[in-house]
Amino acid sequence: MPIRITGLTSGLDTEAIISALVSSYNYKTNKYKKAQTKLSWKQDAWKTLNTKIYSLYSSVGSMKLSTAYNLKSTTVSDSTKATVKAGNNAPTGTQQLNILKVAQAGYLTGAQLSSKTTTSTTLAELGYTGGDAKINLTKGDGTTKEITVTQGSTVGDVIASLKDAGVSANFDETNHRIFISSKDTGKDNDFTLTGGNTEGARALYQMGLAVGSDATNATYKSYTQYYDANDTKLEQNVVKAIQKYQDAQKAYKTASGQNANLSSAYGYATAYTEMMDALKNSGLSDDDQKKLKTLLGMSATQRVNSVIDSSGNVYEKSTTLDDGSIIYEYSSGKDKKYIQAITTATDDGGNTYTKNADGNYVDSGAGLVYKPTGEKDSDGNEYYACTMPDGQVAKLAMKETTNYYQADVTQKGYTQYTDDDGIVYTSNDAGKYTGSDGKTYKLDNNTFTEIGIDGNAVSNGRTATVTEDQKKEVKTTYSHGNTALSDTTRAADLLSRFRENHKDTLTDEVISKLTSNIEKVNVYESAEDSLDDTDTYSKKNIISSIQQAYQSGGASAVTEVTNKYAEKITENQTAMTTAQKKMDDNSVVSSLAAMDSTSSDYTTALAAFVNKVQDSQRILDQSSTLTNAGAMKIDGCDSEIKLNGITYTSSLNTYSINGLSITAMQATGDGDTNAITVTTATDTQAIYDKIKSFLTQYNSLINEMTSLYNADTAKGYEPLTDDEKSAMSDSEVEKWEEKIKSSLLRRDDSLESVMNLMTNAMSQPVTIDGKKYYLSSFGIKTLGFLNAPENQQNAYHIDGDEDDTATSGNEDKLMAMINSDPDTVVSFMQQLTTNLYDAIGTKMKSSTLSSIYKVYNDKEMASEYSDYTTTIKKWEQKLQDQEDAYYKKFSAMETALSKLQSQTSSLSNLFGS
Repeated sequence: MPIRITGLTSGLDTEAIISALVSSYNYKTNKYKKAQTKLSWKQDAWKTLNTKIYSLYSSVGSMKLSTAYNLKSTTVSDSTKATVKAGNNAPTGTQQLNILKVAQAGYLTGAQLSSKTTTSTTLAELGYTGGDAKINLTKGDGTTKEITVTQGSTVGDVIASLKDAGVSANFDETNHRIFISSKDTGKDNDFTLTGGNTEGARALYQMGLAVGSDATNATYKSYTQYYDANDTKLEQNVVKAIQKYQDAQKAYKTASGQNANLSSAYGYATAYTEMMDALKNSGLSDDDQKKLKTLLGMSATQRVNSVIDSSGNVYEKSTTLDDGSIIYEYSSGKDKKYIQAITTATDDGGNTYTKNADGNYVDSGAGLVYKPTGEKDSDGNEYYACTMPDGQVAKLAMKETTNYYQADVTQKGYTQYTDDDGIVYTSNDAGKYTGSDGKTYKLDNNTFTEIGIDGNAVSNGRTATVTEDQKKEVKTTYSHGNTALSDTTRAADLLSRFRENHKDTLTDEVISKLTSNIEKVNVYESAEDSLDDTDTYSKKNIISSIQQAYQSGGASAVTEVTNKYAEKITENQTAMTTAQKKMDDNSVVSSLAAMDSTSSDYTTALAAFVNKVQDSQRILDQSSTLTNAGAMKIDGCDSEIKLNGITYTSSLNTYSINGLSITAMQATGDGDTNAITVTTATDTQAIYDKIKSFLTQYNSLINEMTSLYNADTAKGYEPLTDDEKSAMSDSEVEKWEEKIKSSLLRRDDSLESVMNLMTNAMSQPVTIDGKKYYLSSFGIKTLGFLNAPENQQNAYHIDGDEDDTATSGNEDKLMAMINSDPDTVVSFMQQLTTNLYDAIGTKMKSSTLSSIYKVYNDKEMASEYSDYTTTIKKWEQKLQDQEDAYYKKFSAMETALSKLQSQTSSLSNLFGS
């Protein structure tokens, strides 16, 4: 705002005069500002309330499902042996549980060392006199890590190496022992410490870690099984073991792959049979059946963005051209085909309009653009409106027509750069650039680098840096034929046509089931296969056999094929067990089996393995002198339990079985006499609490809504201007604004609508087995207008609820019904909450006035807010214009008065002289 100094000559308070003259404009501006402020507060009020309504909607959405009420409680006859928690899907009744074994970690307690031993003590000081000692730490899962120590290694060094190898290790300087344990329980997490060579065994002995346990001896024996005093025969034994391992591995992989294919083939066969039966019964021709299968195998989005031709080929949307037409692309190998969709519309007068890229219609002759209004006429045609040159709005109902044409690429799109030297770089199909100098370049970080045919940079080759300003994009252009394709349509429209023309056979249920089966078929047919196509039980051959069987004899023929699968699966399971045992027996050669037997690495590894076999034999031969009597190893093991006679194992002490979460704590022993009982029952209190929680949330919301609807009027209160605020204290301003905000939703139509639909849904009866039930049937009711506190007449109370002072003294009918007939209570709550969920959901649907998941007209409010912004700007401009005009006039008056005063002064001086 300009700084003005006025009234110097006239002595008038020009600013006050002009302010009074434009007060009507200022009043109008402030009026709209206040209205916009109040609207903004109302938007905030609705946003806050809508969040709470949506929260209730989400909660109710889960309560309409039966799983929400599958609440169970469990007791155990001896909680010192096990603890059990029941999930929602746990069966009710009593089950027997035996804890046969509790999982534990592996523990090794080393023999007592000299009292002078510390973490700084070297192995030489402990008595080790050998060279490099190899120590193997082998986990229960077969993985081995080698640790190398020397005479100079300290106890602390060994402890650190053990930790790095994956176990917990510590030297206790009070007891002078090394303690080692696995980090987790279970057999696979257990460990053994063995000498990788004889020096390693001696080093373990000197550290007090040489334990003669079964697990330790088994580790040595896994190598000595190949021993022979004759070195040549020893190596032959190892090579035979490698071959045996490889053969077993191959046999296992084949049997496993066949069983995977056969097991899933049952589902494929069922889905394929049901799919083909449904297609045959659809009433469609064979070609249209294939198209329907294709259509239902696509997602809804894919169908909307694709077209399908007469041959059933699917063209996917590729790009929208500048003229608004759409290009669809079909790929078959390296070949690509294109279809161009051109949408036009005619109005009631027969005039034709072309749709542009913005979705608007253009009258090319007059250059007018018609935009959608969101309205439709009685025939379903959309209205489009255009503001004419004279300011009038023309609205036309457009009848759309989309024609499809075969299209070809006339010029492929490309990217070009021109560097400072004038060299032009054009993108090619290989993802590189061809320079106008005939060379090939790659572009990286805006720098072109010359490359050779191998794709690598050419030594001393050309480089050039470019900017985005030197870039030019050339779009792909297309041309299309003059004749529209007669049997090509949008995929979504074709599906709608099929369903419309075959209502009796293609019902919602049939389509849903058919879609599910097609998805299963497509998943099986497109899945990767570990087997070669030549294998009888490859996916390709299984698919072929099932389809051929269906073609020859329908569902019964398919069943004959799948009936043979069980025998083959059992045969493969036996083969897998045999193969697994061979691999387990020879697991120490697994790394050799994975190597190329012709490589030098294999030769080296084989020689090292032979040495390890020989060392293991020497260590076992000297075991009596290389075992610490004072050392002890407790092997890690899996837990093992029996539930209803079936045995389960785990590396942990926790199990999840059929809805029960079991934690094993102490062994019970085997047999019925040692079993503990696990009793599961419906948790009636949890169901009661679930219903009470729902009602608490509902009551909180409906009470707030009722209070907002019945709020005191704020008539005479309007948002304050800055000048008005300056005349009041902060607390007065706060109270003033709170008075307005608390009344914003008073008697609001949208609020009343939501309240009505919620209270109606809660008060409606639910029919179960021919009998009508209300909330009051279960002792749940409102207090009524006369007895309820203010604005709480719509809240529900549970008779006998100890937390509710109004009804705590009444008979608790709800808990009684849950105990005596929980199915009826659950069924009622499911239907009641479904009614409430549907009612709120319907209100939350998107419309021209509101967005999805909004119960109020947020779009309309946003539009009103925008309109206020525009109006305020107009009135502020009018106010400014009027002020400028008045200031200009008063300025002219001041100038005239100044001249007059000057002339008068001159005359006075003249006559006075």
